[in-house]
Amino acid sequence: MKEDVLDVLLYIFENFQDEDSSHILANDNLVEALEDVGFTDGEIKGAIDWLDGLVLATSETFKPSAEADQSIRLFSAHEQLVLSPAVQGAIMYFEQRGILDAHAREMVIDRMTALGQQEDEEVALERLRWVVMMVLFNMQDRDAEFAWVENLEGGARAH
Repeated sequence: MKEDVLDVLLYIFENFQDEDSSHILANDNLVEALEDVGFTDGEIKGAIDWLDGLVLATSETFKPSAEADQSIRLFSAHEQLVLSPAVQGAIMYFEQRGILDAHAREMVIDRMTALGQQEDEEVALERLRWVVMMVLFNMQDRDAEFAWVENLEGGARAH
């Protein structure tokens, strides 16, 4: 997915998050506002599709089984192609720190692979930081974890 779609997502996240709700809702007003700012129909559609995927990933049907907390997560061949070793390591770091549980981890992996491969490692880690924040924002009772990630210096690079 093009970097332009991520720009739309970041714009939505920074300007349209509903303080009373834990979800960013796509509606005609949002689409119109994005068009007014200058985003193209393709960029907007890509961002809306990504957000729809996030809502689906938030659902209980996407939630891993209870045994997932006790298991070791291996990245599939496709995930290894799309997610750099640094991004994979940062995801595991977030999980080890308790920022992501198994459900949130799977949501992050799903949404990162939906964005596609990023060649530049620093950009990929910053993209991961934003995806983690969007995922946590869309989950119940994750304010402390969200704040921790939001305050990270240098993207998602584990220290």
